[in-house]
Amino acid sequence: MTNKKSYVIIIRMRTKKEAIGRLLKVASNQMSREFDNFAAQLDLTGQQMSILDFLGNQSEEGSGKEISQTMIELEFNIRRSTTTEILQRMEKRLLINRRTSLSDARQKSVELTEEGKRYLPEIRAYIQAHNKKALTGLSTEEIAAVEKFLNNFSVQEGRE
Repeated sequence: MTNKKSYVIIIRMRTKKEAIGRLLKVASNQMSREFDNFAAQLDLTGQQMSILDFLGNQSEEGSGKEISQTMIELEFNIRRSTTTEILQRMEKRLLINRRTSLSDARQKSVELTEEGKRYLPEIRAYIQAHNKKALTGLSTEEIAAVEKFLNNFSVQEGRE
C-alpha cells in the first residue's frame, strides 16, 4: 500500500513534461466535472452545454455560414461517432436541428432551435463566471502566456 508521503515523492520524481501533462489532466477533469455539475441543473451534459454555446456564438457572428457536424468535431476535438451520439440526443430534446448540408450532401448541417437558444443566457453567464474564477490572480501577461501554451500544446498534440 502506498502512503501519502510515498505518493508525494513519486510525483516529485516525475519529469517536468510528465508533471505538466498530469496537471493538464487534473485541470481538465476538474473543469469537466464543474461543467457537468452546472449543466446537470439544466438537465444537460457539460458537452451539450459547450456545443449549445458554440452554436450560439457561430450563429450570432452573422456570417450566415452553415455549421457542420465536422466543425463541431474539430472545435471540441471529439470523434465523429461521439459527436453523432451527442447531437442525436440533443436533436431528440429539440435543442438542435440537423439536416443534410446545402453545400455538401455528405455533411450534416446543425442549427440551434428556439428551445436550444433558451439556454444560452444561463450557459454564457456560467462560462463567463467560470473563466473569471479560473483566471483570478493572474496578470494580463500570465493569461497571455497560458493561452499561448495551451494553443501551442493543442497544435502539437494534434500533429501526433
